[in-house]
Amino acid sequence: MPKAGLALDWQRAALLLEATLRERAGQVPERLDRATISSDYPGRDWIVAAWRISVVFSDGVTRRIDLVAGAQFPATPVRTALVDHPEPMTWPHVESDGILCLLPNLAEWDPDDPSEVAMNLLNRSVRLVEELLEGTIVERDFREEFVTYWGYRVHSQGENLYSLVAPEPPSRMVRVWRGKGLEVAGEDEDAIAKWVCHRFGNKTPVETEAAAFLWLDAPLLPDEYPETAADLYHLAERIDGEARTTLEQAAKGEPDEVLALLGAIGRGGAASIGVKAFNPKRRKGRPRAPDNPLSMGFRPRHTPEPLLLGRFFGALPVIRTLVQRADADWVHGRGKDARTCRLLGTTVAVIGCGSVGAPVACALAQAGVGRLILIDPELLTWPNVGRHPLGATAVGRNKAEALAERLQADFPHLRVEHRACDLQHLMAHNQDLLGVADIIVAATGNWVAESALNRWHVRHGRGRPIVYGWTETHACAGHAVAIGQRGGCLQCHIGRTGAPELTAVEWPDGGDIAHEEPACGAHYQPYGPVELAYVNAMIAEVAIDCLLDPPTQSFSRAFVASSRRIASLGGRLTEGWRSAFSEVEEGVLTIDRPWPSVRCAACGPGCLDKAV
Repeated sequence: MPKAGLALDWQRAALLLEATLRERAGQVPERLDRATISSDYPGRDWIVAAWRISVVFSDGVTRRIDLVAGAQFPATPVRTALVDHPEPMTWPHVESDGILCLLPNLAEWDPDDPSEVAMNLLNRSVRLVEELLEGTIVERDFREEFVTYWGYRVHSQGENLYSLVAPEPPSRMVRVWRGKGLEVAGEDEDAIAKWVCHRFGNKTPVETEAAAFLWLDAPLLPDEYPETAADLYHLAERIDGEARTTLEQAAKGEPDEVLALLGAIGRGGAASIGVKAFNPKRRKGRPRAPDNPLSMGFRPRHTPEPLLLGRFFGALPVIRTLVQRADADWVHGRGKDARTCRLLGTTVAVIGCGSVGAPVACALAQAGVGRLILIDPELLTWPNVGRHPLGATAVGRNKAEALAERLQADFPHLRVEHRACDLQHLMAHNQDLLGVADIIVAATGNWVAESALNRWHVRHGRGRPIVYGWTETHACAGHAVAIGQRGGCLQCHIGRTGAPELTAVEWPDGGDIAHEEPACGAHYQPYGPVELAYVNAMIAEVAIDCLLDPPTQSFSRAFVASSRRIASLGGRLTEGWRSAFSEVEEGVLTIDRPWPSVRCAACGPGCLDKAV
């Protein structure tokens, strides 16, 4: 056991592991020297020590198992390896050097009892080998984790091969765009062009080629992995006639290469892997004198189809590759979030892209809202940067434009637009834009503008909700009010000068007075992005709630910081808030409450609101 350079606690843990092995296994474990470790586990330079024991299995054969430890042991557990293992890819969960894959990436263990963890792993290793000897799990696990095992036999990790193709039946023709160091596969050229232009800008040329998507009824086993173009063709034949025809169609244009995506369902859901078959004239992507060019004996593009296909799908080796899924369903929930499809079909207009509206817009994009319309007349300035998603590179640019540009590049499958104007201008010249939105999020902090929006909403029947969001002083409280078809309008509980009927925090010593910059009319509230994050998350949550389940009745949701933080800033909960919701000594509080109609000046007699 090496000792030089290893901490004392490592050496103590290693000695205890040896003693535990001796006691539990009933044999003296063999310490492996550095030469043996390097020989048996080349490429795993993290291994600093290993112990070997012998186990007699149910088939009567004695096999050796190693416990290997790294320099971070006991903070990280040992791993086990089957020394006497079969050829690579004969058994699942056994890597090429015998290391056993037992712990999932989210596994937890007890670092204070490393010997017990090691014994547990050793017992699990023995059980795994017994199951592999029985053969009951071999085919099942190879198929259920097919992407992992395909990855062991690929020629490319697919870092630059992105797929927008939904991995679902049937087999079909798709398209692929090949840019500089990047390939993007999609259902059709329009889908690819939209993604590429959103990601890289409208000046990027988009010309696509035919590709094939082949749906497998069951994932491939290792001995079914195609080695040659002929193997790929025979695989398509075995799937069905549609798969074969799809592959043939992709090759008929005599491209330099044909990309075939192979889709199947494993234990974690559907996924795709990839195979590239090269035109014989371009082996490994480089022009060479072909042994048997597609057009030999015929004018270019006049080779008889059966002969052309036979030559294309011949004995040349294929490139097996992994595929990086970039389709919207995968990006927003890895194919497991039932809300994704609904959100992708929605439109949200965000009015005000400052320190509240901009983070809310980012959250909506991350959630998968299909179309965002960002509206703001102002430029980003240096004081904005500290609590705004945009940084120094956007200073001097219109907030809505710069944020839309960033979100569009970050989420190229979405549609993000902007209007560099104020709300009054929008309502005067482009009301239709508001009309197409499933919800509107208003975060202007401007009562005059939001009062006008509220009256527009009432006048047009309040068919779709508007979410108004704002913060109180020091971001110690925040509010989101969702105005539905019934109940109060915004002004029902907001005074004519924009003062809310109920606030959460008051400031006896004038702590609520806005600070002033050394410039005329430049006022601000001192709070940072951390305090604001709670409020913004709450407003975004209300917006998502309204998209997924549009409210019929108006309601309000309020966030209040802990009493300790409020007191540290010189504030206290208002009497109205305490009487309504009592006082919480520790922790933050989120409250939902109704927003009933009071027949205010905006929605009084004669309006479309029918609530009592």
